[in-house]
Amino acid sequence: WFIVSGVFGILLTVIGSQAAASLVVREKEAGTIEQLIMTPASNTEVILAKVCPLLVLLTVDVLIALSVAKLAFGVPLRGNLLVFLMIAVLYFWVGISIGILIASYSKSEQQTQLTAFFVNPPLTLLCGATTPISSMPTFVQWLTYLDPLRYFIEVCRGILLKGVGIETLWHQVLILLMFATVLMTLSIRQFRRQLG
Repeated sequence: WFIVSGVFGILLTVIGSQAAASLVVREKEAGTIEQLIMTPASNTEVILAKVCPLLVLLTVDVLIALSVAKLAFGVPLRGNLLVFLMIAVLYFWVGISIGILIASYSKSEQQTQLTAFFVNPPLTLLCGATTPISSMPTFVQWLTYLDPLRYFIEVCRGILLKGVGIETLWHQVLILLMFATVLMTLSIRQFRRQLG
């Protein structure tokens, strides 16, 4: 249960960041992003139009992952499903923002995938999904505080395995909200700088 609940975050990070990065870079290569910039829509609205379908896709992914975890591994859902989904959507913003940020610095889809290869593994190794953070060296434990996935894993385990609610997890939710805000702001700013 410990590993399965941790793999939730790993899957959503990898899928969210790589899907967002590939989508944006593919459209940059095809020239459709420039066409969208010419419309009356702002750059923020263009990015939101790209992000919203990914949010729906990732929400379906998390429901499928929950079903597989329950049926194949017997992982319980002791907490509130709606609270879990709302926090998962917040975390999707973080993963998608990472992907858009990678894409805004990349010139091709191949470059995007290579960059994601250097970004995603440290995130997944430092989050405590497969090994407890307490068993890591002290220096590495301090580094885990810079990993947004760490906080989502704590939410997953708290809601799924312990049945705790938002009153216990508000600290992790607040940190995820800060990560999402900062990363999305950086993504939009870099996107504007590149295409504006």
